[in-house]
Amino acid sequence: MKKMVSISIVLLLIALLCVSAFAAEKPLLVDDVGFLKSEEASEVETRLETLSDQLDLDVVIVTTKDLQGKSKMDYADDYFDYNGYGEGRQGDRSGVLLLVYQTSTGSTERWISTRGYGITAFTDYGIQYVGKQLVPLMDNGEWKEAFLKYADLTEDLVNRAKEGKPLDVEKERHVVLGIVIALVVGLIAGFVSITIVKNKYKPVKFKASAADYLVNGSLNVTGSYDNFRTTSVTRTAIQSNSSGGSSTHRSSSGASHGGGGF
Repeated sequence: MKKMVSISIVLLLIALLCVSAFAAEKPLLVDDVGFLKSEEASEVETRLETLSDQLDLDVVIVTTKDLQGKSKMDYADDYFDYNGYGEGRQGDRSGVLLLVYQTSTGSTERWISTRGYGITAFTDYGIQYVGKQLVPLMDNGEWKEAFLKYADLTEDLVNRAKEGKPLDVEKERHVVLGIVIALVVGLIAGFVSITIVKNKYKPVKFKASAADYLVNGSLNVTGSYDNFRTTSVTRTAIQSNSSGGSSTHRSSSGASHGGGGF
């Protein structure tokens, strides 16, 4: 009897170890559409695994042709939550998931879902920054390059955040301010240079009035009039996002997620 109990305990421990190992080895690349060849998929998967361990944050890519009646946001959030991604990562299930949805017409739509520290690293501005670099590659069918680029950009954004400098709209403001300052300095320097050169010369003095240049009797105006037709003013509202940071929402599991499409 004791022997049977011991065997049962051993079998239970083995089963638990197998379940834990299976959970730990959940794929970080799920290419249900089939954008990648097997060797390409292996390369991308290896990169995602190495990066996830390095950043302590799950970096996931999912491609699908079926959103199961959900929006891209809900599908991406639920896929992350209910498939156990981010477990054991910084205590808040940190991660970032890139969803690529192929429509029935063959076009693609993209969404990035973030959770935990992924929300901090991927600001709303940062998501659009990533999207601008991925879309040209995806539109050209360069899927391996696009997915590896996504990994590189994720590494960059997370490292920036860890240094206390997440990529955000504030950075863009600083760049614009720098350009404006440079232009003002250039204009001032140019004005000073022109003034110095101008003062070295003594050109012929101009007449005070245009009439001084006329020969008497050479101009005979018989009549004049002004004809005012119409005028119009066009006003265009300029919208801007001055708040920066990351927008968040609750997924169906009740977890807080960030994210955005591009």
